[in-house]
Amino acid sequence: MTKLHKKLLALSPIAASLLLPISSTSLAHGYISKPESRGYLCRLNENSACGSVVYEPQSIEGRDGFPSAGPADGWLASAGHRAFSQLNQQSINRWTKRHVKAGATEFSWTFTAPHSTKDWRYFITKPDWNPNQVLSRDQFEAVPFCEYSGHFKQPPRQLTHLCNIPADRNGYHVVLGVWDVGDTPMSFYNAVDLMIDNGDVGSVEWVDVGDIFASRDLAKGDKVIARVFSESGEVASLAIELEILSALEGEKLRWPQQLAQLINQSQTWIQAGHINEDNDIEPTQGKNEIFAQRSSGITRVELAFELAPLPKPKFSAEGVKKHYYIDEGQVTFDVDVDISKPAQVTLALNKVGQQLQSKTFNLESGLTPLSLAVSQLQVGHYSLSVSYIAENGTSDKKHFHLDVLAKGDLPTEPEPITEAEYTFPQHLNQYKAGTLIYQPKTNKTYECKPWPYNGYCVQWSESANQYEPGVGQYWSMAWIEK
Repeated sequence: MTKLHKKLLALSPIAASLLLPISSTSLAHGYISKPESRGYLCRLNENSACGSVVYEPQSIEGRDGFPSAGPADGWLASAGHRAFSQLNQQSINRWTKRHVKAGATEFSWTFTAPHSTKDWRYFITKPDWNPNQVLSRDQFEAVPFCEYSGHFKQPPRQLTHLCNIPADRNGYHVVLGVWDVGDTPMSFYNAVDLMIDNGDVGSVEWVDVGDIFASRDLAKGDKVIARVFSESGEVASLAIELEILSALEGEKLRWPQQLAQLINQSQTWIQAGHINEDNDIEPTQGKNEIFAQRSSGITRVELAFELAPLPKPKFSAEGVKKHYYIDEGQVTFDVDVDISKPAQVTLALNKVGQQLQSKTFNLESGLTPLSLAVSQLQVGHYSLSVSYIAENGTSDKKHFHLDVLAKGDLPTEPEPITEAEYTFPQHLNQYKAGTLIYQPKTNKTYECKPWPYNGYCVQWSESANQYEPGVGQYWSMAWIEK
């Protein structure tokens, strides 16, 4: 019989740890929630193509003993966990970065299952690390820059450590936070991608990533926003917004310089202006260029404009009655319109959302009586709309519900005059964003909310009235009380 001889291979502690099963009985779970860790940003959908870590960023758990033992090089971000292997991908633009300043920085943990704790340790990449190579021990300092004892006690659900990020770090760096559990041979590893600002721009290599063009004047209340992008998408935390406070500030040669100054004051990895002989970037009047540090991972900066709404004139419509009577086959609707600016005003009679007849008037400012005579009307319910378009392009509209009766008829039930287009729940399928309805149950008027909530406005039946305006349990999700 042939004897089978088994040979034991001599493995390093690191390699051996990869062959050991990950504990499935450990009750401890937690993650760095500020600045948000790589895995937690996957959960928040700010990192993409992350795999299963989006469901459990609190579970990035591996063997303890880092840096002498623990996960293998290239597997540090996933703690050696193959289910989370996407976290090990590494390049300058792969991951969303949180922006901090060198020096005192808060690192907060959220524990979904606290456990006896030995300590927390924070390691940072070296000044000359290569962000386009996998995370390895050689990429990190061997000694933690910050360390806190756990005293073998359970931490609270939320815990914050104050750590001093080394002053010689600038640009993109990774902090590896290690939570060493006290009563199991396990630790939790969280990679935190940071853009560190230490204020030193003397030897920085700048890359042109955008321009501030002096192409238009802006008005008081307008806003211009510098939107910052990396290869993985927009970096919303770096957006810079300038609001124009006067017509003088809005002149096209002035606001670009003001925006450049605001960008430069906010941080150091993006600067705007013109580069001088000393590699300093100085804002100037007119066009300014936007630069980013080459190591920042920022690829472009775009400008977006939010124009202040134009002022609307004061506008009122009075004199509309609840009941009108057919007289010799005709009904005349009289309205007193008061508007503070010249405008084009239109009276329109509608039935079930369809316009029957209208008349347009060119008005100067002030109070003007208007009339709309309509023939061949039948007895029934109608709405009268009074709308305007002012000289500056602004517009508005008021709606009034009314009944047309035969001469000599008496109103069946008095109702208040409202600006509503419909009485709830009549013509339910006509409701859309901005529709005004009158609710008899509350004697109030409600407006259907804009997208994406307007879909709730048409969801109603006698047995399912949760979105009924002013009445249903969730009515405020769909309606605005006027």
